Amino acid sequence: MSNYTQEQQTEIVHDAMTLTSAIQVEQSELEKVRKERFRSRPVEPTRKVLTVPQIQPQIPAPPVSNLKYSDYVKKLATKKRVIVFCVAFLILCFIYKLTDNPVGIAMLFFYLIPGSIVFLIVTYALYSDKKKQMNQAYARSPEYLQAVENAKQYAAKRQREANEETAQKQAQLDAEYQSNLEHYQTVVLPEYEKARQYWNDLRTKKIEVLEEDLRLNRETLENLYETTRQISVHYRELWILRWLYDDMRSSDHDIRYATELMDRDRQRLVTEQAGRMVNEALGEVQSVMMTGFSAVYSAIEDGNDAVQNELSKVHSSLKLSNAANAVGIYQRHKQNKMMKEQNKILSE
Repeated sequence: MSNYTQEQQTEIVHDAMTLTSAIQVEQSELEKVRKERFRSRPVEPTRKVLTVPQIQPQIPAPPVSNLKYSDYVKKLATKKRVIVFCVAFLILCFIYKLTDNPVGIAMLFFYLIPGSIVFLIVTYALYSDKKKQMNQAYARSPEYLQAVENAKQYAAKRQREANEETAQKQAQLDAEYQSNLEHYQTVVLPEYEKARQYWNDLRTKKIEVLEEDLRLNRETLENLYETTRQISVHYRELWILRWLYDDMRSSDHDIRYATELMDRDRQRLVTEQAGRMVNEALGEVQSVMMTGFSAVYSAIEDGNDAVQNELSKVHSSLKLSNAANAVGIYQRHKQNKMMKEQNKILSE
């Protein structure tokens, strides 16, 4: 026979469920704080090096001869030569006519065609060589050589101007870089290191507070189990505590009968309802815990002594009906901490 009434047993199950939920929420928060990282180190200024543009001289194309093949042939075949060739051709034709030798006349025309082709080939080769010589002569002309020299001098002038302009811009960039580097080394980096150290100190304090409060919650829960001896180890999972609490607060079942009911259908419950029950249990505690964490963090950042008071508010907000044990443990912890601080002051 239990020493607790059904109502008291329901309160014990509620306290166990609430503390178990608070422990899970606090574990999650502690893990999140441990994973937090300060912002990345500011990037050091980098020196920009300009590339000098390379100015290439715009060399004018060498002049070329406008001599045409027809003009060259006209100059090669003077009027006198043409007349001599025509007269000789007519005389040959007349001789072959007087001798009544039609075969000879045919042979005359037969050799005239390939002879003309040979003439064209030879004259065109001579024309090409002549034109090449004329182009070379133009390329060596004082006028063209002077134009080339002018183009090179102009390019050299432009190159000097580009070098000077680039050097001026580089000097400005270097001066700006040195200024930025000095500001980075004397202002930005020290401020970053100071902020990082401050953030690390706050993070360390947050972790210490969360770890200590988590230890207290675990100690409170264990104390609840040990002093009441109402909930065996097999029924301390969060979803089971939630099911027992829902059943007991909505009926007159004591904890023994409620656990017997749950055991009859435990396999189905763990499959179908465990997740929902866990979410419901956590949901009732999470908002209270997160609000409390924000207040605790603000107190840590302000550097005042309100951290313990804010933690006390968190515990009070959980509305533990069996809060005497929790408050007692918390008060003992607070007193022990104050005694340690006093002893430290005295020893100094």
